[in-house]
Amino acid sequence: HSKKKTMTRMIMHPPPPFHKIPSAVKGQNLGDPFSFEGEPDESTSESSSESSEDTNLYSKKTKTKFEWELDREWSLALTAAFAFADSLTHGACGHEPIELDAVGWNCLIKACCYRGAFHRALKILNETMPQKGIKPDSFSYNTILAGLARVGDIASLKEYLISMTNRRVPVDKYTSQAMADGFLNVGDISGASSMVQDIFNQHDTLPPYTTHLKIIEFALSNGLVFEAKRHVYFIQQLWKWQPSPHHDEVFIKMVDTTKRNPKLSKKALQKLFRYFHEDLPDEDFF
Repeated sequence: HSKKKTMTRMIMHPPPPFHKIPSAVKGQNLGDPFSFEGEPDESTSESSSESSEDTNLYSKKTKTKFEWELDREWSLALTAAFAFADSLTHGACGHEPIELDAVGWNCLIKACCYRGAFHRALKILNETMPQKGIKPDSFSYNTILAGLARVGDIASLKEYLISMTNRRVPVDKYTSQAMADGFLNVGDISGASSMVQDIFNQHDTLPPYTTHLKIIEFALSNGLVFEAKRHVYFIQQLWKWQPSPHHDEVFIKMVDTTKRNPKLSKKALQKLFRYFHEDLPDEDFF
């Protein structure tokens, strides 16, 4: 009997609820995104019945996503973080008032992104920091881009990459990684590969080597052998890349490190293809 190959294939998870995607709810009024669902357990049934009228009234309120995120019940951890930051600026513990610098505001941006309060994070980036004379840096933008990538908000990712470049904020490897992750999380493998190449050509930076492997693995596990080979071709271009006088030492070292990475060698790439039962013959290398 003939041997059948067991093909490794990826099953994509469904996208997150629309209210978690900033561009999908921008400027819209929403009901409570975290309204109670399901049946309460016995221990809470009595108290729930007593307060059901108040709960129904609360859940019928409509506010913008940003206004919901300001609610102290949105995230107790986030509420505590902002309360602590406010206490620092007021000298609540008997010390001299401490004004937050870029690092402090970046910590709050990160807290917002990890608690799903993207609009609050964007408010800090676009309004609060500039009003206080603090220029958002690469960490500010990369934190937000990484958060947007997790929910697959491609429209916002593109918007803030443009904003980042217009404000002359340096684009680095984490920017490229976040952009690629965003495209991969919505299944746009071609877009992820193209984005990495565009950022390399326009901004002289590369993502961590794991991003290259992730793009190839996503392509192969979705049966898109052509896309996998297209990114292998880009890696081969890096092998042949030669610096020019306008390239700085940091970028040259970045490319050299990627070129010499054993995980991106010809042998390693061929082994990766074989894992997915696909061929990457010598003829595909130049």
